[in-house]
Amino acid sequence: MGALASLLQHRQILYSTVVQGLKKRTSANALGALWLLLYPLLFLGMYSLVFIQILQVRIPGLGTSDYILVVFSGLVPFLAFAEAFGTGTTSIVANRDLLMNTLFPIELVVAREVLIGHTTMGMGMLLLWGAVLYFHGPHWTHLLVPLIYLLQIMMVLGLVWITATLTVFFRDLQQAIPILVLFLMMVSPIGYTADMVPNGLHAILLFNPLAWLMELYRACLMQGTVPLQQLGFFALFSAALFALGGSLILRLKPLFADHV
Repeated sequence: MGALASLLQHRQILYSTVVQGLKKRTSANALGALWLLLYPLLFLGMYSLVFIQILQVRIPGLGTSDYILVVFSGLVPFLAFAEAFGTGTTSIVANRDLLMNTLFPIELVVAREVLIGHTTMGMGMLLLWGAVLYFHGPHWTHLLVPLIYLLQIMMVLGLVWITATLTVFFRDLQQAIPILVLFLMMVSPIGYTADMVPNGLHAILLFNPLAWLMELYRACLMQGTVPLQQLGFFALFSAALFALGGSLILRLKPLFADHV
């Protein structure tokens, strides 16, 4: 049975555990679920302070409000990726007691963390969408945002299935995750756009899937355009990574119990 079939077969269990995980994460906080909204806003405030007030970054042709939207459209997907990547990569090692559980297969543990991590993005994307509607009004390209959101989840889940599997056999990978996330934050176009990157450094964006993702969101939300070639390539990449990650974790999970 493939990874997609496993997700579909256990979708009710997966949904229940995701909801339970969200409740557990927010119930102990004084502000509760409000943190799902405050989390991206606080990061946006810090980015705005650094890039607008301190570094005084400006994009020709864009005002301050539009530049903030540019930052937000890159920040929201990155926050979702960073949380899902960080918690998902260590999820198998952290839940070794579930390795023999046939009702909740171990590949679903990773999927649960990825979906919980993307809940923050869902709330942040609603805020971003509302701000874009307020400043620029509706456009039919906004309808493609849910599709890009789904492709992002597929891409991240496939990647985290791979890293979570590798972590079982190479525990040192856990120590490298924060460094890798920090590196990706710096080389991803969050506070800047691809056009602002010098020609000699364009290769960094060319081989960074997060950069493709951020540019897709900006094109559909703010520019009212659909880069079909880029969208098609990203869809193929996400599907391929999802299939590769699912195949790897299913093939190697019989060996997990001997290594955790």
